[in-house]
Amino acid sequence: MGFTFAFLLCLFGCIHGVYSNVTWDLFSANDMWGLQSLWLAWKNNTPNTATNLAFWTYEPGQISFPCDNAASNWRGVVCIRYPTPGCNYTEGCNTTTWVFGLTLNDASIAGTLPSGISNLTFLSTLTLTGNPNLVGSLPVELGSLPLDVLDLHNNGFNGSIPTELAQASNLIQLDLSGNQFIGDFPIQFLNTRTLVEFKIASNQLQGTIQSNAFENLTSLSTLDLSDNIFTGSFPNLTFLYNLDYLNLSYNKFAELPQLSEILSNRLPPNLTVLDISSLNITGGPFPIGTTFRSMLLEQLYLDNLNINGTLDITYMQTIGQGLQVLSLTNNDITNVIYNESFLAERHVIVYLQGNPYCQGSLLKDHGKMCFCAQYCTLPSSNKSDWKVIVISTTISGFVLGIVTLVLGIMLHRSKKHVHVLLKNIKELDIKAKRFEYNELRIATKNFAKERKLGAGAYGVVYKGILANNIEVAVKQLFIKTKQGSADFLNEILLISNLQHRNLTTLQGYCLHGKEMLLVYEFVDFCDLEKFLFDASGAYLCQVMNWSTRMKICLGVAQGLYYLHVSSQTRIIHRDIKASNILLDKDLNPKIADFGLARPIRDGRTEIMTQQCVGTIGYLAPEYILYGQLSDKADVYSFGVLLLETISGKKNQDPTRSEVEVYLPTRAWKLYTKNRLMDLVDPRLQLNNSESFEVQRILETAILCVQISPEKRPSMFRVVAMLGGDATIATPSPTIHTSPLLSSKSPSSAL
Repeated sequence: MGFTFAFLLCLFGCIHGVYSNVTWDLFSANDMWGLQSLWLAWKNNTPNTATNLAFWTYEPGQISFPCDNAASNWRGVVCIRYPTPGCNYTEGCNTTTWVFGLTLNDASIAGTLPSGISNLTFLSTLTLTGNPNLVGSLPVELGSLPLDVLDLHNNGFNGSIPTELAQASNLIQLDLSGNQFIGDFPIQFLNTRTLVEFKIASNQLQGTIQSNAFENLTSLSTLDLSDNIFTGSFPNLTFLYNLDYLNLSYNKFAELPQLSEILSNRLPPNLTVLDISSLNITGGPFPIGTTFRSMLLEQLYLDNLNINGTLDITYMQTIGQGLQVLSLTNNDITNVIYNESFLAERHVIVYLQGNPYCQGSLLKDHGKMCFCAQYCTLPSSNKSDWKVIVISTTISGFVLGIVTLVLGIMLHRSKKHVHVLLKNIKELDIKAKRFEYNELRIATKNFAKERKLGAGAYGVVYKGILANNIEVAVKQLFIKTKQGSADFLNEILLISNLQHRNLTTLQGYCLHGKEMLLVYEFVDFCDLEKFLFDASGAYLCQVMNWSTRMKICLGVAQGLYYLHVSSQTRIIHRDIKASNILLDKDLNPKIADFGLARPIRDGRTEIMTQQCVGTIGYLAPEYILYGQLSDKADVYSFGVLLLETISGKKNQDPTRSEVEVYLPTRAWKLYTKNRLMDLVDPRLQLNNSESFEVQRILETAILCVQISPEKRPSMFRVVAMLGGDATIATPSPTIHTSPLLSSKSPSSAL
């Protein structure tokens, strides 16, 4: 009845809202038709529509409009209101509401994209990503929409790319990567002068690209054609003065010029990232003495190009003005010339895994340790090189902690402290409830010891029972730590708007004098650490079969993918570990404790930090040693978590030999001997199909804990590999050999 009433209203202009003295608000009938066509195409096969397509359905007897109010706004729908012509703002206006944007990432949408979307005549942004069951051809009607952004990456679309899309002449961002498109290079976009980002990577496109194909794309900043089947000659890109990122890797270009010719004459002048790995370029020594056309290069990827001979690292300082990464993996380099200062200063990170140079023992060769395992330090006669690094880091962290503590106390004593926090929360329009301190004190029995659920680096968590008998988890932050109010703000600002079944939900917060409290949903069973390792047997007697562990692994992966790609702000968790994975009574996993989480904004893929935080054993090597933080640090931690879940063993075992203390090291050793299944928890009773699945998950874990962050898969690909929807690549030949990461330090927060 409610749906019928809404439909009838649409026939008469979709008047919605309540009449006031000044304004009528009309919802476009065309837009209602357009959204209805999407709903009809998706509702039958999309799982859990109450979450994935929240509020898209009509409850009996109710009318729900797409942008009626924030509480019932259809997921992903963004509207804009226009006043009618001749509007007199003093006397009042009639306004019409139109759908301006649609964003549904990681929503498990299943179905096709219907032609009825063309009814959304004001649609400027269409972002549907990470929905592998969103399939079929793209409707040609998309070209009739005034799109600025069309982002459809990592779905299941197939067929050819419609030529009609070029009619969307205002396109700024076009990303069709990670689908199954076939056909020739989409030349229809070559005159779209507004394009800033053009990505068609990881499809099955083929054929030649005209040498002058991109001469009209003068605004282009990002170009990614990688992992297709393009042939012909190397395209001319020298006139793209605004191009910043270029990836042509893993194609079939023929008759390519020498590497020195490409680097000196064939590149845009302002390029900062270049990847031409695995192209048909004639091998030979690295072109020492080449004058690089782009003097701004920061990252250069030349993997699988048959580069051979000796590499002179001392020449690296003359490449451009700020080269930061040089990747030469899987080539034929036999020797490296370098000076000692390079190992300490390390202005350029060099990856040489998969070259003959990296064969044999790495431990006694500081150069191999640096270029093959990414652990760089000055050579010395002192056998405690690695201990010096650890001690220096500890001292620096201690001094930083003291300074931060003093500043925290000064801030805490300020009378304006709480008011500033509340003002920030209000200005950012955070919807979380503010609890009264007395309410939480009563709920936790005055934070009684028997209500304590656990403790972390920055707070203690208590079980609370509110007056309405709702159970919650109350996190009491340590104000006198090096985090203090910054930790409180970080956690509440980042996760207050996150909604995913595999993330704990923030219910609210409390500010009371010196007290800062966060209130979460209560997850009523235990955490994964207790489930796997509890010595008392209280949890080990629970269900330990493979299907349960697989459900946990996949749920955590989906939650992490949401944080990295699909949340409103891209988030790195920084502390993925077994104790931070909570399990409900049905053993569904939820990622918890966002106190160390860090946002990445402005389109960056990596940030540098001088303060390394997290848990030893789960931390990625590049983050420990160089402060390089990206979403691949979470991928590494997740890889360790996979190994723990399958093996039933903690990531550190101090009873083993020094080279096998860490689980990734043991796993890699078994992998090289084709004995990876020896790692499986003996308590698991596997049938044949389960054994095949466990092998796949173990191989995925191996990929996740590779030394080089660039070689680790994204969480999108991890989810696909876990589900058997993506092939598993061969990992780089080095995983772990560093004494630093094999230390017998207890697993605790840094």
